[in-house]
Amino acid sequence: MRRWEWSAWVTIVFGVAALWCCYGSSTAYAFDSVPYGDELALAQLLWERAAEVLQARTALEQGRSALLRARTYPNPSLEGAWSAVPIGKTNPPGLSDRLDRVPNYSVGLAELIEIGKRQPRIAARSHDVERLSAEAQAVLGDRFFALLETIGTIATNQRRVGVLEEQIRDGNELLELDRARANRGEIAPLDVDVAEVEQARLRALRDSAEASLLQAQTDCSALLSLPCPRFPNEEAAWQFLVQTYRSVPATDPTMEEVLQQRPDARALQAAIAAAQKDAVVAQRRVVPDVTVRAGYTYDQFTMAGNQRNSLGFGVELPLPVFDRGQADLVAARASEVQARTLLEILRQNTPEHLRMAREQLGLALRRMEQLDVGVAKARAMRDTLVEAQRAGGISAIEVLVARRNYQDLVRERIELDQDAFEAALRIRKLIGLFPKISPKESLE
Repeated sequence: MRRWEWSAWVTIVFGVAALWCCYGSSTAYAFDSVPYGDELALAQLLWERAAEVLQARTALEQGRSALLRARTYPNPSLEGAWSAVPIGKTNPPGLSDRLDRVPNYSVGLAELIEIGKRQPRIAARSHDVERLSAEAQAVLGDRFFALLETIGTIATNQRRVGVLEEQIRDGNELLELDRARANRGEIAPLDVDVAEVEQARLRALRDSAEASLLQAQTDCSALLSLPCPRFPNEEAAWQFLVQTYRSVPATDPTMEEVLQQRPDARALQAAIAAAQKDAVVAQRRVVPDVTVRAGYTYDQFTMAGNQRNSLGFGVELPLPVFDRGQADLVAARASEVQARTLLEILRQNTPEHLRMAREQLGLALRRMEQLDVGVAKARAMRDTLVEAQRAGGISAIEVLVARRNYQDLVRERIELDQDAFEAALRIRKLIGLFPKISPKESLE
């Protein structure tokens, strides 16, 4: 091979290797980049990747387009005419070059002038942009809390699987001991059957938790369009749940503050304002818009006494005899009534929903405090029996039973963590407490 051919092959090989390395590293980074503990980063991922959020952002861009259209003045129209073209005999008769000496040429401009409608229409479309921006935030919030709930399900089921695996291992040891005791006649064979049924139940619970964990990972991946891995360990999963329900504000904001924080409430307020401005535009349709015209005429038929150069002005005024905006007024009033009704329902229902969510969170936290006492005692008893067994004071059966009792309490504690987590999410959703992403001027 020639030297340049070797160089070309070396360049291609290194280029392919570099692309492979970059692709492999970016793929690994995408898998590991779901930041479960960073809510702002999760919201940013949803803003950029969630299908429902992208649809809302597209609607926002269309609203901005409508606002730009409302702010743009109507295009003037250019009019041209070739008139007085002679047909047949001329007057006076016998004119030569009739097409050059008789016709006239005119050119004109026409512009529509709106009366009393432009500013309210611009204001209505501006309020539409506010509404669509708030609706995009509302969709983001809905997807955000759905994502947190899914991640919480991943954390809860990962902890369930871990505890159940430990219980199954201890149960297998205890079952072997029971079988040996049954063979020696120390216990009835029925006791072994009971233990086997309990093991089958634990394995079924473990498989169910594993299936729920895989389903939650699938749901999370569908929301983010990214693979959702498990937590590094059970401690990290527990910290995610605890951090969420402990970060809820101790007191609720006022209703006015809630309406300002919740994007769906802001969207309804903007919809009311837009409907009011649309009603103003509809009412002012009774005032006709004026089309103003101005033109210039060049007339060649001067021998008949015509003016060679002349200007012309005109006004076109439509008569609002049939359509006076009554249909648009009905539509605007209906939109306003709908938005006001929904806003009032939200205002009335939110305090009660907040109260119930607070009670659920408080109940879960109180049960945690009570259960934590039992968990601590069960853990101390387990550790004490383990030490006693090592010293030869008690049998392994008593140790395994103590470990099973402790694991049962831990499983119950996991359920309370999930209850508190879900109640905290409901509180945050009701008061609109989630990361907001400022919409840019375009999707780029």
